[in-house]
Amino acid sequence: MYRYILSFSLSCLALFAYAEPPASLNGWNLVFNDEFDGESLDKSKWNPTYNWGHTHNHRAYCVEENVSVSDGLLRIKGEARRHPDAPATCKNGSDVYSLDYTSGAIDTRGKFDVKYGYIEGRFKMPPHSGTWPAFWTLQDGWPPEIDIFEVPHERTDHHYYLHYTKTDWYASHGSAWDHEASFGGVHKGPDKSADFHNYGLEWNENYLKFYFDDKLIASYNRPTEINQLAANYIIINLAIGGWAESGSRPIDVTSNNPAYLECDWVRVWKRNETPLITSPTIRLYSMDLKQCLQADGHSLRLGDCSDPSAIASVVDLGGSCRINFGDQVFEVPNESTAAGAPVGLWGWNGKAHQQLNLYRQNDFSSLVVTMQFAHSGHYVQTKEESVVQDYLPTSGLSHYWQILQGDESPTGLTDLENEPIFVRYMDGMLSIITNSSDSQSNREIAIYDLSGSLLYHFSMNRDVTDVPLHLSKGVYSIKMFDGRIHTNRFIVK
Repeated sequence: MYRYILSFSLSCLALFAYAEPPASLNGWNLVFNDEFDGESLDKSKWNPTYNWGHTHNHRAYCVEENVSVSDGLLRIKGEARRHPDAPATCKNGSDVYSLDYTSGAIDTRGKFDVKYGYIEGRFKMPPHSGTWPAFWTLQDGWPPEIDIFEVPHERTDHHYYLHYTKTDWYASHGSAWDHEASFGGVHKGPDKSADFHNYGLEWNENYLKFYFDDKLIASYNRPTEINQLAANYIIINLAIGGWAESGSRPIDVTSNNPAYLECDWVRVWKRNETPLITSPTIRLYSMDLKQCLQADGHSLRLGDCSDPSAIASVVDLGGSCRINFGDQVFEVPNESTAAGAPVGLWGWNGKAHQQLNLYRQNDFSSLVVTMQFAHSGHYVQTKEESVVQDYLPTSGLSHYWQILQGDESPTGLTDLENEPIFVRYMDGMLSIITNSSDSQSNREIAIYDLSGSLLYHFSMNRDVTDVPLHLSKGVYSIKMFDGRIHTNRFIVK
């Protein structure tokens, strides 16, 4: 599955790849997971069909026997068979469905629910037309509903949504199914029935962020609608017909060709609530130019850290944050998403161009972060004497900011690079060389992408220098632990 081991000469190297939630300032705690490593569904975590019964908005009658666990996978089977217990039809709203198929569904209602956090699962879709696999969350009453994925049509497309009650009606009456609205989109990419992929949701009181294979694909800053959500439980189901069925997309599940939705794992994390920023005032120190950000009207400049104009504060928005200089807020003027656009100051309006994700950089002895704007995905960095938003650079310190709390003084880099690690990647082989003289027989290697997500972690015997890895084009960082910590970056072209 997604976790695997490669061994070289009696375990001289063990290699693991696994998903993690997006990098965050305070980190995450795993609060729920099912790796589906047993021989049957864990009923302490899941109900073996829809908690409300066997039917929903499609043509399959869902039963426990069509849900199985084996070989590290959850499998939900959809088949062209009328179940003996199924009624002739079922009704959902004004729609009536003939129940000519049998399938399965599971949910966590009454066993686990979550409000705010990061929810992720690894799935492989059935290739069959007319099937409608889904990974979603719900609370009692509808709407609201979060769809992490639905794949009703082409297997290259998955839909992601929040369904909610129209806000004007909700403000006066509360939830109402006949006043439903939604926001979301469609991700177009690889054939999602050809292999396993990761589907994730980051959720807090201000935004929903949707991820595919650990990459952000959409972000919505809609707190009015999002705040209709209470604690939600998780649902995985394989629908047949319904939204998935039309004249151009007939159901091709047959008696000798069943469909399977497969899931490798489901994991849920909650943000660590222990704050790393505890001081009411901070200053932002550029590791590149060795100066602090200062307010200058609606602009920012770099100067002496002791100047009162350098004093700022951080307001936690439940995952993202805003940075205040007096009564003004760190922002990108005119909501520009352009790379190289200057960063400035203005009054708070709550939009995403005034919200930042702070990501701690663990290669420093002090609290050093990168700052990413929620609306553009660009990072705050120095460019000559100015401060701009731009793509994450592949080298240098222009995007690193030390957070000085209270009267704290700036500190520099640790001595992580006194004994550097040299890396070369060619033809699927990663070559690792270091001039470290440490006597430890094994070395721990960790490889990250530029967002800070851990891609690989493995142990290497000191006699091994070449590791077969599949890496796509891009920039990666590598850390080696052998009594000391060594870091570097490398590019795969």
